[in-house]
Amino acid sequence: MYPLIADKLYVLIIKPVLLVAVLSTNIIVVVAWLTPKNRSSVSVILSLIAIYDTATIVFGTMHTFSSYIAGNLLSVSGCYINHVAGSLAFIFHSSSILTTTYLACQRCVICLFPFSGPRICGQKTTVVFSVASFVLVISMKIPSLLVRRIEGVTKITYDNSSVLYCKKHYIINKDIMDNIPNIIWLIRLFTLHLMPAFVVTFSMIACVLTVNRRKMVSGRSSDQRSKKKTTVMLVLVMLIFVLGEFPTTFGIFFDAFLPAVPNWFSTEDGIQFGNLVLVISFLLNILVYVGMSKQFRDSLKELLCRSSTEPSAS
Repeated sequence: MYPLIADKLYVLIIKPVLLVAVLSTNIIVVVAWLTPKNRSSVSVILSLIAIYDTATIVFGTMHTFSSYIAGNLLSVSGCYINHVAGSLAFIFHSSSILTTTYLACQRCVICLFPFSGPRICGQKTTVVFSVASFVLVISMKIPSLLVRRIEGVTKITYDNSSVLYCKKHYIINKDIMDNIPNIIWLIRLFTLHLMPAFVVTFSMIACVLTVNRRKMVSGRSSDQRSKKKTTVMLVLVMLIFVLGEFPTTFGIFFDAFLPAVPNWFSTEDGIQFGNLVLVISFLLNILVYVGMSKQFRDSLKELLCRSSTEPSAS
C-alpha cells in the first residue's frame, strides 16, 4: 500500500517543460537517423534510445500528474493510471539502459576488432539484442503488473488532511509476491545499474585508447577520420549516459551496501535531482550528434529546408 502524494510545485512546472523539449528534440533525432542514407546498426540503436527516452519522460510525467490529480480528488481510478504509467516508465527506461550498454559493447568490439567487429555487431545482432533486452525487462515487471484490482483507502494525517492510499491485490499468491520484489530488486541492481556502469565505462576507456593508438601508427585517410569521429561521438554519448545515471546508481548502491549511511539521493529531493539530471542527459545527445556527425547535420538541414519550402509551395 502506498500513498498518492503530490510532488512539489516546481516539479509540476519543470516536468511539462522538459517533456516538450525531449519530445521535440528526439523526434528530430529519430527522423534524421532513420533516413535511408543514414540507416545503419548504429543509427538504429541511437533512434531506439531516443524513442525509449521519450517514452520514459512521457509516462513519468503522466505518473507525476496522476498522483497530483488523483491525490487531491481522492479518486481510486488514479491508482490504476499511476500504476500503469509508473510501470511503463520503468520498462522504457530500463530498455534505454540496456540498449545503451549494447551500444557501448558494440563500439568496443568494433574498436578492438576492426575487421571482424562490424560483421559480428551487424543489424541482425542489434535486432536480436533489442528484442531479448525488452523481453528481459518485461519479465522483470510482469509479476507487479498482474493485479486483480486496486483498492483505495483514505486515511487522515496528523494535520487533519485526507490522503489516498492505493492497495494492490495481485493475481499471484501473496506469500510468493512478498518475496518477488526483493529478488527483482537484486536483479535490477546488477543488470540495470552496476553492470551497465562498469561495461560502459570500460568500453569508453577501450575505445579512447584504441583510437589514440591507431592515430599514432596509421595514416589519416578520410575513412579513418570518419570512423574516429563516429567513435568519439559514441564515447560522448556513453559519457552523458554515465553522468545522467550516476545519481540514481549512486543512491541505489548506498542503499544496497551501506544502508546505515545517510543517503541524500534516496530522499525526495535527491530522487527529484536524479530524475532532473537524467532528463537533461536526454537533451544533450542531440548536441553531440550535431557537433560530431556530418551525416546528421546534412539530414537536419534537409528536414529544415523541406519544412520551410513546403508551405510556400502549397
